[in-house]
Amino acid sequence: MITPSQPDDAIDAYFDRIHRAALVLTGNPWDADDLAQETFLIFSRQRSSFAGRSSLYTYLYGILLNLDRRLRRQLGVRRRKLKVLWENRPSEPAMPAADNREEVREWKQSLWGHVDHLPEAQRHALVLRFGAELAYEEIAQVMECPLGTVKSRIFHALAGVRKRLEEEGNDRRIPDFPAEGHSHAV
Repeated sequence: MITPSQPDDAIDAYFDRIHRAALVLTGNPWDADDLAQETFLIFSRQRSSFAGRSSLYTYLYGILLNLDRRLRRQLGVRRRKLKVLWENRPSEPAMPAADNREEVREWKQSLWGHVDHLPEAQRHALVLRFGAELAYEEIAQVMECPLGTVKSRIFHALAGVRKRLEEEGNDRRIPDFPAEGHSHAV
């Protein structure tokens, strides 16, 4: 078992899982790298605050989700400020490089791109269930909410993604409600 006193062991054991969840949350590998690295940086600075009430990797997912929440808020503030600055400018914003545009387009068209439009709690629940493949109990620990709330969020999130797909005329099949122990890739 990895303990908080061994941050290098925690990185070796959990970095790939945290990075995969960060990739799902951000939609691009560059931001995912930053988010995953920041997660372990915060963990290394605050490892003494880990009380052991949950497993270490669920604790790390909690840090990841808090970082995602904070970064999305910061981006929202920046976007509002930039909107004010650019409202009267007729020029088009600079386009990303061709290979970056293609990756972003593919992600937006993926199911994860649809998940990105869900409310935060539902998005986080789906990322933890299908991106990180956590059990419902583990998700409840990470999100610090009752198990029934996790199940409800996943149910409503899947319904929201299903509705978006139907509105687009997309024929991808989303399970009505995934049973525990079954991995259903979103």
